[in-house]
Amino acid sequence: MADKSEKRKELEARAEKAGLDYPHNIGDAKLEERVLAAEAAKGGGGQDAGGQTPPASTEPEGAEPVVEVTGPKQGRRRAGHRFGPEPVLFHAGELTEDDLVALESDPLITVVVRAADT
Repeated sequence: MADKSEKRKELEARAEKAGLDYPHNIGDAKLEERVLAAEAAKGGGGQDAGGQTPPASTEPEGAEPVVEVTGPKQGRRRAGHRFGPEPVLFHAGELTEDDLVALESDPLITVVVRAADT
């Protein structure tokens, strides 16, 4: 098994500090998205994966990130929901950590954590 990169070690440490559960095979980019979302939700003002403090957010204080989920053309059910080519948005608290793990582990489903549209 290959040694973990410094970036990966730092992401995992931040995920642990934020109390995140995640699948062991989650990619660095998805893990970073989840860590940043968790830190933003907690008002943590964390660092990005490069160890830099991100620029001040332009979203209103207390704004929660949203999770955008897209499925395949023929549709797919996961975590009690149906997903197709049209994105489905979830706000904070609408999905459990287990739901997120199930969605992110499915290769036919795309999950993006982003700032809520204003």
